[in-house]
Amino acid sequence: MDISKIKSVLSAFHFETQIQPIILKLPIVFQRRYEFSTLTVKDYTFLLIKEKRSGSLDNFVKQAQVIQKQFEKDVILVFNQLSDGQKKKLMQVGASYLDYQENAFIPQLGLLFSKSTKNFGLDNRLSNTEQKLLITLLLHTKGFIIDMEKVSQLTHLSVPSLYRHFRSFKDREWLHNKQKSYQFAKTKRIIFEESKELMDGPIREVLTISDTDFQKLKDEVSFKTTHFQALSYLGMLADSENYGSYAISKKKYKSFSRKLQQHILQGHRLEIWNYEPVPFDYQKNKWLESTNVSLVDPISLYLTLRNDEDPRIEEEVEQLEDRILNLLGE
Repeated sequence: MDISKIKSVLSAFHFETQIQPIILKLPIVFQRRYEFSTLTVKDYTFLLIKEKRSGSLDNFVKQAQVIQKQFEKDVILVFNQLSDGQKKKLMQVGASYLDYQENAFIPQLGLLFSKSTKNFGLDNRLSNTEQKLLITLLLHTKGFIIDMEKVSQLTHLSVPSLYRHFRSFKDREWLHNKQKSYQFAKTKRIIFEESKELMDGPIREVLTISDTDFQKLKDEVSFKTTHFQALSYLGMLADSENYGSYAISKKKYKSFSRKLQQHILQGHRLEIWNYEPVPFDYQKNKWLESTNVSLVDPISLYLTLRNDEDPRIEEEVEQLEDRILNLLGE
């Protein structure tokens, strides 16, 4: 059971959590099949159960119900990754779950969250997932009503996960629930102005990748152009570098990092981001004419460069912010 990944999923609830492995007095067959931990949120304790080897979902649910009755604690089922069909089935039977891909359905935590909204710090910085989600909402929502299915596809978050994150946006008075749908409570321009100081630059680490490795990977990995090179496409900044600047999520980077040459002195700048760059069509939004270059989204680009002290960059970033504000509207 990966405790760090579980804590990452639960961080969106803005609760301090404690997770501890536990040994239960159960028949040996259960001990061989499952891992157990306790999750404590405030004064509420859950029993986390994870299969050591994936088996029948129906059987897992039934066995968890047996264990729950014996230990009289609410159970959360833990998975590496769930399909949409599996998530739907678990919700239908009312089984609380989470997986390592940041999908979760835990009604009990939702109730605890509602009871604790008065203690929620509105100046809390956004989590990586919240930041990516808010940027997606700002760039891809036409009008005020939010299309949950579209946002789910763009962010790869399940609809239940979206509702969970939307609670914090509602507490910040950026969203409200009206006519059975989530809608913006303020203009996108105002939300951006209020949220930009709560967002961090997405860069986790900067590396140098050889051109040989880059050429091998570029057809199978979606590198997005970023940094000064991306800014040069959007403004008057000249790009005189021999190598490119690219961004990729930490998750995708892990999938090929072991294949890379080490100790590279010259090559392409590779930014490892805390989240997957948000899709943005620069041609459709009339920011660029025809181009084969795929750029990171403008809000994330702004966040990566806003603290650069080079006067040339400062001027270009100010113009980028103006274009973002014009895109978001009044």
